[in-house]
Amino acid sequence: MATYDEWIMKSERIGASLGGVAGFFFGAYIMATSRALGWTDVLATVGSLAAMLVFAVVIGSLCLVIGWLAGLVLGIVASPLGSFNEKR
Repeated sequence: MATYDEWIMKSERIGASLGGVAGFFFGAYIMATSRALGWTDVLATVGSLAAMLVFAVVIGSLCLVIGWLAGLVLGIVASPLGSFNEKR
């Protein structure tokens, strides 16, 4: 039987991982489809890729924190329910 702390920490890690990965890909998608970026020559493409990666990392970091908080809340709410069913 997992303790409350283990359950909450596992939920935090899962939430942060999912949020970070989803946020990174969402940020990359938003920037890649932006009309402000130039994809015509090599220099514009390199600049656009750099801007896209920076934006994706920023959005991914923000979503990582949001996912961690969501995992924390879900772990706190779900951990007593899971341990209550195991005691029976």
